[in-house]
Amino acid sequence: MRDIYRAGLRVLGLCVLASLINCGGDGGGGSGFLPIVPPSGNTPPTNNPPPGDGPPVQATGELKIRTLSNRADMISDGDAYVEIVLPEGKSALDLAVDLDGKDVSSAFALRADGRVLGTVTGLRVGSNTLTATLKSTKTGAKLAIENFARGGNIFAGTPVQPWICATKAGSVATVTVPGTGLSASATTQVSGLDADPVDADCNAPTVYTYYYQPKAKEGTDCGQQPFGPYACFLQYDPTKRPKDADIANFTTDRGDTVKALLRVELGTMGRSEYQVAVYFDPAKPWTPWEPQKGWNGKVLWKMGASASGNRFQQNPGTALFDDNALRAGFMTVNSQLTNHNDNNNEFLATENIMMVKEHIVDTYGEIRFTMSDGGSGGSMMQTVPASVMPGLLDGLQTGYSYPDAVTTWIETRDCGNLWRYYGTGPGAGLSLAARAAIEGHPTADYCTMWVYSFLAPQNPVQSTNCGPGFPAALVYDPVLRPNGVRCTIHDVMTAILGTTELNGNTVPNLPYDNAGVQYGLKALRSHAVTPEEFVALNEGIGSWDADMVWSGDKAVIPAVRARAQTSAMTALYRSGLVSYAKNLAKVPIVDLRPELGADIHMAWRTFEQRARLDAGNGGHDNHVVLASAAGTGVALTKQAFLMMDRWLSAMEADKSQDAKEKKVVKNKPSDAVDSCIATAGMTTAELVDVGFTTSACPVRPYESVRVVSGGPLSEDVFKCQLKPIDFASADYAGIRFTGGQQVRLQATFPDGVCDWTRSGVGQVPWSPTTFRNGPGGQDLPAAPVSVTF
Repeated sequence: MRDIYRAGLRVLGLCVLASLINCGGDGGGGSGFLPIVPPSGNTPPTNNPPPGDGPPVQATGELKIRTLSNRADMISDGDAYVEIVLPEGKSALDLAVDLDGKDVSSAFALRADGRVLGTVTGLRVGSNTLTATLKSTKTGAKLAIENFARGGNIFAGTPVQPWICATKAGSVATVTVPGTGLSASATTQVSGLDADPVDADCNAPTVYTYYYQPKAKEGTDCGQQPFGPYACFLQYDPTKRPKDADIANFTTDRGDTVKALLRVELGTMGRSEYQVAVYFDPAKPWTPWEPQKGWNGKVLWKMGASASGNRFQQNPGTALFDDNALRAGFMTVNSQLTNHNDNNNEFLATENIMMVKEHIVDTYGEIRFTMSDGGSGGSMMQTVPASVMPGLLDGLQTGYSYPDAVTTWIETRDCGNLWRYYGTGPGAGLSLAARAAIEGHPTADYCTMWVYSFLAPQNPVQSTNCGPGFPAALVYDPVLRPNGVRCTIHDVMTAILGTTELNGNTVPNLPYDNAGVQYGLKALRSHAVTPEEFVALNEGIGSWDADMVWSGDKAVIPAVRARAQTSAMTALYRSGLVSYAKNLAKVPIVDLRPELGADIHMAWRTFEQRARLDAGNGGHDNHVVLASAAGTGVALTKQAFLMMDRWLSAMEADKSQDAKEKKVVKNKPSDAVDSCIATAGMTTAELVDVGFTTSACPVRPYESVRVVSGGPLSEDVFKCQLKPIDFASADYAGIRFTGGQQVRLQATFPDGVCDWTRSGVGQVPWSPTTFRNGPGGQDLPAAPVSVTF
């Protein structure tokens, strides 16, 4: 049985991270997020209130108001969890609190942990003022609170349109393209909720589903899906709760023994759906200031893989059932927008994580720390939010990892260029060994896998990129429907990238550039290709435009190279969408790196991540690799989870004033070291370390097309700075070109070749960024603080 959202549990928001949130300062978010100093050099805010059962915040001479669930100018859905810090010696009984003149004093009280806490409801969309006054002295403080609707657009920019809301049963809906006369029908996705959406933001009443573990199943390992054929949980009606004697006990990692009653919450947020699973007894009260003991205060966020340009609201699925986490008392969470297959825009995902975490804090209580896991696209959904908003995620478990999505597409497009070039006369003559050398992979099969996996999702004319069942009659065609919906993984990011024109049509302002790139340079130096093969390759390789038209098809030699605008690249660097090493130094990272053979998940990506950490931080002590053959396996996955939990728990216990980066390294478990097992790690007995850098380890540090071209292993340069071509330079290791070949290379590189000793064009440091006012990004203002009177 499921019950509709009850009045006492309104959907609210999250607690974000320090740099963006001014955590711990008046109006800042709390719940374990540590303050950082933005690049502008602003003074860092005060420390967060201790999470969970910690002591109260130190009283001062002035009254202060703090929003705990998020920074005060990013509150959503009309609710905020608030702390009022009284001056020393003052009583909560002397306190009066009002919201825009309405008395809300009854929402606040001195709680068991010695803090004055309460949930403020009824915030209107836009500006609100919360005022706390000491009645005896008429002194107090005011805090400006900016509240956003549940649909989002707090900092991620204008949402994509059209967006098709899910419905209770799945139904035929009319879909229109704003600003055009295009209209067609589509069948909606099934939401899993008990009612259809009530507004254009796809909001619908939240639903709860209840499960219990029978006494006979006590201690059973439920695996990753406890409700399948080997289920150890049964659904029940909360109005007919099983007797205690019939319910299994379980003990959290805090040592609290409770009944194994699990509640799954399914709701809407940011036009998507989210899920929260937590041990919850419907017969007992739960407030944010006094959560039930079945929750240990920790969160595990489950991220999803792949990538698409999806335009449908969807149910996030059942990936939140993680036995390792639930067995310890964690809350598990997932969301459609953190499933990379449904959302290729990790900046939007970051906003969604923030909003859902605000809801968790407002409804369930303050979070001790948030772990995350996920493979492939699910790894991008960890590293990028940790870069965009430091402190939002506290510890990452990345499998089949990539540092981010936006730079990953460099390799897909390079492989696509080569694939098309191999179909030309000169390209067809290249041997398989030469092709592998040009690509930097063990064989040419790896690039082929990229081509067949992820060139199509970049093609705007393919309706399936917008989701199964998206009407083809609405989809972009450069001639027939130039104003149609462009179905690509890039077009869902125009709120960040902005747009430009291609043949008179509006297209995303893509950052992908290969002007000056000398393809196959290392292969030339190693004599894997001849000088003539090198020259012909660079003449003919061409580039892809935003419509995925390859320039090498044209009868023009040399083929046109892509030249990106600096504005697109700058937005990606400053926002953190290109993962930012200095922010990633604030989180432990356990990288589960299997060797899968000819596959898109190449091991060099782990070394790419390390190269970024080394360049940005002078080391990678926060990054641990657990390598293996074939796959991650059950035992290795559990090892990673327990390792991360111990690591973050040690950091939580560290009450020093050290910077977060130092705490990460100082509290690293002694067994958190690089390792490699020659199996998939299905059982603990198989976890025999053969050494990460030994010949017995199947994982090899191969390269990419762009690295073979001389680019950095970090592969974080979209557009290189140029230098004049010099045939006597070390670039060519003494290899001589004929006079005719030199003329052809000069024609191919009229503006020069890449100077990889310099940073990329537009490669700026990260800074707190909002896209609410348009593409390109603007500086995020400092978080508001309460003002005394």
